[in-house]
Amino acid sequence: MILRKMAWALVLAYSLLMVSCSDDDSIKAPSEITTAFENNKLELPIGEIVKLSPSFEAEGEPEYLWELDGKTVSTEAAYDFESSQTGQFKLTFEVSNKSGAQRVDYAVRVYGPYSSGVFIVNEGWFGHEPGNVNFWDRQSDDIQHKVYEKENPDKQLGVTTQYACINDSKLFLVSKDPDNLVVVNSETLKELGRVSLEKGNSQARGFAYHDATSGFLSSSDGIYEVDLSQYALGNKIDGVSGEVGNLTVLNGKLFALKAKELIVIDIASSKIEKVFTLANNAGGLVKDKDDNIWVAARTQLLKVKSTDLSSELLDLNNGIDINSSYGWAWNSGSLTYSKTNNTLYFMQKGGWSGIRQVSSYNIDTKAAKEVCTIDSDYMIYGAGTYVDPVSNKLYVTAIKGYGQAANFNRLYVYDLDGTQEKVLDYEHFYFAALCVVNE
Repeated sequence: MILRKMAWALVLAYSLLMVSCSDDDSIKAPSEITTAFENNKLELPIGEIVKLSPSFEAEGEPEYLWELDGKTVSTEAAYDFESSQTGQFKLTFEVSNKSGAQRVDYAVRVYGPYSSGVFIVNEGWFGHEPGNVNFWDRQSDDIQHKVYEKENPDKQLGVTTQYACINDSKLFLVSKDPDNLVVVNSETLKELGRVSLEKGNSQARGFAYHDATSGFLSSSDGIYEVDLSQYALGNKIDGVSGEVGNLTVLNGKLFALKAKELIVIDIASSKIEKVFTLANNAGGLVKDKDDNIWVAARTQLLKVKSTDLSSELLDLNNGIDINSSYGWAWNSGSLTYSKTNNTLYFMQKGGWSGIRQVSSYNIDTKAAKEVCTIDSDYMIYGAGTYVDPVSNKLYVTAIKGYGQAANFNRLYVYDLDGTQEKVLDYEHFYFAALCVVNE
């Protein structure tokens, strides 16, 4: 009797097991996931919420998982994404059941209010106001005034803000005097940190980004390393003294421009590799698409290969004379570069009545020519010229004159052939230093 009961129990258990296995076999793995976004890419402004509800079919009791850059953020079927930070994010959704799993990756780009447009960095009204930054929104054609102060109401830039560059989503603003280097998020303009030279020793000039933790600050007395992880001033580079202006980093080398010298420094050893002597005062420093360095020196252009430091000195024709950035007051120089047509642009040296002409040098054809001339009642001011690598337009900053006339500003917009597309007028004693954009 006992054996018969045990046999029936075994038969019943086996039957239940077979039914359970049969149920599991009937549950299909989740279907492929689709989203409402092309290539699963989405862009949204900072602070905006987007509801993500991917489409799929899943039987049984599915489980859900959302991961943001590898960290779990939700276990629901839908997710409301929001970010208080700009940048690129990887958002992963997974649905699974007993028979399998499916995943999809979203590429999310969160942008700030200043992501698409042109920063006009201003020296500031000396003796009255510190440096400041305006922003031209290309979509609305509106010039927003003093946007740095707007986003940082309890802070200000130093005196005579003369240089700026953008790297790693950071805008580096260099002023000659106190608070020499101010670093802000290039899309929100919220300040991240600042670095100052020792008081009374020198004025700041330019800056070059090396990597996420380091850069270089030039001054009226040499070059200093900058710790970007701590926003602290580092060591002064040995062997370099006197006024140094433009800096750029390329192929493990720091290229530093003085009035009549281009100094090449090996970054790893902080040792000077080579010095190029210029016959005339320099007027700017840029690098081209082939990793060559170009220096403007009045009626000549110096070309240096960053790989082996071989060089070529080119004489300009057609009476072209590039305005120098070293005079009674340094600026970053008018030399600017277009990757689109492999051409250098710069402003011609002018007389006491002001500079109005912009010329170019085509690297491929080795031909120099006049590109455009602004209105006779205005004069080019600051670095003066800038090629926007995003819009492929040439910008020229100008004022009506000195004294009360400096209250009237213009931003000229040309195509790369010199055809004028628009003129933007705005007022205040800004004294534009240069333009820069997020790429």
